Amino acid sequence: RGRGRPAPAARRAQPIFYSHGGPSCAFLIAAGGTAGHINPALAIAGALKAADPTAEIHFAGRREGMEYGLVTKAGYPFHHIEINGFQRHLSLENIGRNIVAIWHLALSGPRTRKILNEVKPDLVIGCGGYVSGPIVRAAARRGIKTAIHEQNAFPGVTNKLLAKEVNIVLAA
Repeated sequence: RGRGRPAPAARRAQPIFYSHGGPSCAFLIAAGGTAGHINPALAIAGALKAADPTAEIHFAGRREGMEYGLVTKAGYPFHHIEINGFQRHLSLENIGRNIVAIWHLALSGPRTRKILNEVKPDLVIGCGGYVSGPIVRAAARRGIKTAIHEQNAFPGVTNKLLAKEVNIVLAA
């Protein structure tokens, strides 16, 4: 070991970066829809907690979705946002679903602002699924550091749309 260089265990205990108010950082992770989005988000949360045990990690998603059960079971605070995905197959039923999706998207702004004001995140991470769209976009427009994580070989629609607005794109 070099002089003055801390041992590896001591280096690992250091926070990833410092937030505005002190050594603890706040992270908001938005993910939903399928376990393919939620499980990587939980893995990221676990890695952040391992790197900085004082980090505050919050999740945003739908109460009706799979994310609510998995995230709350893991013990993380959960913030509900009502949002639906767009159906790409054209049918009468899907036209009705898409009207509801547009309505929820239009109403997502105030809820997104409320979540960002409550959590005050230093970094917002979108792990895919339609729920990450409004959260990550609003954070980027506020100047909050943002990242998206793509765990598939071909990026999803939401991550494609967000890629130009975020600070960093992470690929698995």
